[in-house]
Amino acid sequence: MQLQEQETFTIEGPQLEVFGEMETKLPAPLKKRSTGGMALVALALVAVLGIGGAKLRGVHSGVTALYTTQNSFGQSIVADLDLRADAAANLIRMCGSLLGTDAPEVAAAQQALDDWNATTAAHPAQQYSANTALGSAVDAMYQAAKGQAGQKLDAISTQYNEFLSRQDIVQREVATGYNKKAEAYNKKVSGFPANVIGMLWGAGKVELYG
Repeated sequence: MQLQEQETFTIEGPQLEVFGEMETKLPAPLKKRSTGGMALVALALVAVLGIGGAKLRGVHSGVTALYTTQNSFGQSIVADLDLRADAAANLIRMCGSLLGTDAPEVAAAQQALDDWNATTAAHPAQQYSANTALGSAVDAMYQAAKGQAGQKLDAISTQYNEFLSRQDIVQREVATGYNKKAEAYNKKVSGFPANVIGMLWGAGKVELYG
């Protein structure tokens, strides 16, 4: 009885580079295996990378989802940032009626809001920078306007306090939730072989908000 012809197994592309890197981590006896033995090792690595990659990708998705998912109180980082931007828009309108829309402080706040609106939740680090710039611009505008607010001061101050309050909520959610989980995940994925598996599965480090 003749054995069937064995099908050739070929490893190409980035996987070959990965296996080369992994081979350097193998004990000396394994490095001296025959070609057939190394093929079996390669097949085993394919299985390990597949199983590990799927798990790592799941953790990656879970961490990134924390940035947009509502917590048990119905809050989410993105939602509170949007409410902060809404308060900024109201302040720009109100302060603009006092200082004039062409006042430097009002124009700077409007530009900062436009820059914020150009960001997306896919890039938390970018949103952090834009939100920080928005905070500085709105604060400068409020300080310039409150001396001329008169009877409108209460309304403007209410919006300003809402603007600040949303920032406090975001910072608390980030510190105790998203960033904490993201830092733990990034530490896990930075070492070998997790960094290689993450590269192959598109599950690299996640951006911090900050």
